[in-house]
Amino acid sequence: MNDQMNDHVHDRMSESATFTEQLQDRFVETQKSLPGAHESWVRVLRKSAMDQVVSQGMPNTRHEAWKYTDVKKYLDRLLADSVEMPSLNVSEEMLTAFSFDDLDSLRVVMIDGKVSQALSSLKNIPAGVRIESMADMFAKEPDVIEAYLHDQHVSGAFAALNNAMMSDGVYLEIPDGVVVEQPLHCLFLSASGDSASYHIKNLIVAGECSQVTVIEHYASIGESTAFINAGTDVELHAGGRLEHYKLQQSGSKEVNIGSIRVHQHRDSYYHSHSVAFGAALSRRDIHVEMNGEGAECALNGLYLVGGRQHVDHHTRIDHVRPNCRSRESYKGVIDGRARAVFNGKVVVHENADQTDSAQSNANLLLSDQAEIDTKPDLEIYADDVKCAHGATVGQLDMKQLFYLRSRGLSEDEARNVLMFAFADEVLTAIKVPQVRKYLERIAFEKLPHGAELDGLLG
Repeated sequence: MNDQMNDHVHDRMSESATFTEQLQDRFVETQKSLPGAHESWVRVLRKSAMDQVVSQGMPNTRHEAWKYTDVKKYLDRLLADSVEMPSLNVSEEMLTAFSFDDLDSLRVVMIDGKVSQALSSLKNIPAGVRIESMADMFAKEPDVIEAYLHDQHVSGAFAALNNAMMSDGVYLEIPDGVVVEQPLHCLFLSASGDSASYHIKNLIVAGECSQVTVIEHYASIGESTAFINAGTDVELHAGGRLEHYKLQQSGSKEVNIGSIRVHQHRDSYYHSHSVAFGAALSRRDIHVEMNGEGAECALNGLYLVGGRQHVDHHTRIDHVRPNCRSRESYKGVIDGRARAVFNGKVVVHENADQTDSAQSNANLLLSDQAEIDTKPDLEIYADDVKCAHGATVGQLDMKQLFYLRSRGLSEDEARNVLMFAFADEVLTAIKVPQVRKYLERIAFEKLPHGAELDGLLG
């Protein structure tokens, strides 16, 4: 038996090694055509990142952080040649399905991993604010982004692969003291029907006492089977404020994996709203480093999945300096044979006194075959702190269901009202009403019989 197990492990390790070799060969073939190839620091960054991928291999269920999320059957998509993939001719009219009614916003549109200048709309940008294509920044002003990307150390194979293969994305820079009133809507659309991989890199730099709202929105047109690997890096200088919405509305056959890395300075404020509705498999890794006294962050999340969907959220908040405050609330509604994973870690470092942190994860299971693996976690190395965490997994409250039915609602209507109320506690924290209304409508339609009972939403 032991020999069989050893042979099985050896076969899996050999298979993994073969794949990473293929991935490295693809990197060698394409690296000269990737943005920034003329810059020595970019070449060093890319090679170092690919070396990391090769040395540690792609994640599998033997890795603790990927224990419940198996990406093996999707990895071959990473070898697809996205450069030559024909994209659907996307029109302005096609974007209306992913727009927010009556919202006056700036807009950057990416189609199959490339910024579309024709579909983007960047009128009336405040003086000094820069919104650029990352590919253009690599080509024309690499020194501007070098400070944030040069010699960057990341955790995890997909984040490293993103650094090795990053091609395009959105660069946003807000000067000190500037308040950007219009939200920036970054719409990333998959429009190719074939397998392809897109490695998107976004960089947000918010100056001292600046304010901005960014909507990072992933969606698809048609039956895309893309593998999206996106990385967003955020630098929040002293007193900067960022409202960050991450909306995952990918097609039912797509894979959407992404990371968010946030570095907070003194008295800065970061508020994340992560909403996941689509994709066959999705994974979000969020790492916030509170490296300035008085910093605050809030991480809110909602996932509604059914069928055989798989959704995974891993978060980490590092309280490095004293007098910082964090709040985290994730909720999930899981139906069919879907599976959800939540792993939230808060680390209070030595001397990070007066830390105030609270974390919760609540889940509704709608079927006997739905599954949630949840693990809220605290590591505390300071004494004078206030921290709490918890998780719940349950079903609908039968007393509440009976009460609503006694008021004239059918069973389907009553169940959906309760499920929507459960999910909407997260969405009410969204400060842009047009975005909140858009997500509430989609959330309701995702519920069982939701499309038929749309009138209940009002």
